[in-house]
Amino acid sequence: MSRPTALLAYQEADLEKQQIENEIRTTANRVKLNKLAKFIKQQQATLAKLNDDMEAFSASMSRLNAQHTAVLDRLDLESSEFETLKGDEECTSEEMTEFRHDIEKLQREAGNLEKEIKQLFRSLDEAIAEFQKTRQQGVKAKKEYDQLKIVCQKERDDASIDMLAADRKMEELEKKVSPSLMTRYKRVRQHHNMPVVEVRDGKCSGCNMSLPSLAIRRLVGEDMILECENCGRLLYADNE
Repeated sequence: MSRPTALLAYQEADLEKQQIENEIRTTANRVKLNKLAKFIKQQQATLAKLNDDMEAFSASMSRLNAQHTAVLDRLDLESSEFETLKGDEECTSEEMTEFRHDIEKLQREAGNLEKEIKQLFRSLDEAIAEFQKTRQQGVKAKKEYDQLKIVCQKERDDASIDMLAADRKMEELEKKVSPSLMTRYKRVRQHHNMPVVEVRDGKCSGCNMSLPSLAIRRLVGEDMILECENCGRLLYADNE
């Protein structure tokens, strides 16, 4: 068996095995499983963000409540002093007016804080509801994922006979290829699905690059395999 023939036979077995693997990876169940895995990952990211949001809302709530309490304490104090001044005959109208302005300012500040707190309550409630909904969806998806994973594993187990036969065929064919050539093949295989291609009309049929006439003459009539200088594929000539 010539070097090109042996290597082409190995490549054919290699592609047959890849076809089996592709069929396993692209079954309807496997495609659905991959979608579920992606969905679960997205749900986990959403839950993490919602959790961060809830912690931020809670921290803001504590800060605003503290500010609101402090403002109410000041308002009580100002109101108490204002009532005291109202009974003081020496208190001027200007002082009374200034106290009223201070009290009104504190009342507005307390009102604004109450609005912010109410808005935070709404935002927190919405985040909690979204968190619970997302978590329920995630639990449901995880349950479906676990069940489907078992089905996909069975599909892979059922195809294991074909995979084993393909592996054995490749092992036998690899023995007919020189180790150095097999090393070159496996290196090119990392970059090209079909590492070995025919020279047609003086060109590499993989990248369509024209070959030097010397290279073509070396391939024709000889048990020779060369590398394409452009794409690196292994080249052979069909001399039949």
